[in-house]
Amino acid sequence: MTERRPIVIANWKLNGGVDLICSSVVSFMRKHFEAQIAIAPPYIYIRDLHHFLQNSEIVIGSQNVSKFDSGAYTGETSAQMLKEAGSSFCIIGHSERREMFTENDASCHIKIKRAIDSQLMPVLCIGENSKQREVGITKDVLSRQLHESLTGLEFGDIDLCVAYEPVWAIGTGQAATPETAQEVHAYIREELQSILGEEAANKVRILYGGSVNKSNAAELLAMTDIDGLLVGGASLDPEHFAAICLQANEEAQQ
Repeated sequence: MTERRPIVIANWKLNGGVDLICSSVVSFMRKHFEAQIAIAPPYIYIRDLHHFLQNSEIVIGSQNVSKFDSGAYTGETSAQMLKEAGSSFCIIGHSERREMFTENDASCHIKIKRAIDSQLMPVLCIGENSKQREVGITKDVLSRQLHESLTGLEFGDIDLCVAYEPVWAIGTGQAATPETAQEVHAYIREELQSILGEEAANKVRILYGGSVNKSNAAELLAMTDIDGLLVGGASLDPEHFAAICLQANEEAQQ
């Protein structure tokens, strides 16, 4: 069995500020983690956090990336710019981007290619909404998202993460049960094998996201195919997020 290092990513979304940055620095900069800990702040704070945490093991990334390299695209930020600012990874295809900003699997495919070209680790988000879940097409939705986003891409030595975020669980306080999440993650692993091949697929870290907190983190991380967590609201409380990271650390040490 391939050893996959657990990863916990804080997605600050449209939140942050000097106070949150300072709190994060105090919580993390001198700690050693067997698990990988990552923070995705708003663009404007990437360089600041990268600077403040440069002597720590925490990695910094972005919540999005442009599908364009350069040009007359007001408001866009390219993968190379993110790399130069200190990003190590970028979140791609988050459900909020898909719903509010009309992103789709085709744009995710392009963005993942841009991330690979700039040596950024892509974190591809996939997940079904409540209606899709109710009519029993969760696997169909996930299969389409994976195949259309990943088919034909060459990752080389670039790591890939896939974050399963059931849309019905995001921000609702209603997380998937560990058993349900494991079943879905195992299916995602099978689909990745058909796209990338068994060896490459077994190296992909599959994260769970959707109302993750310190009360359910350990049970989720104990599942065979749950290799990490994408944490939203709970990551804005440094002590709460630290508690989740410590649970991931314990799982990594087992």
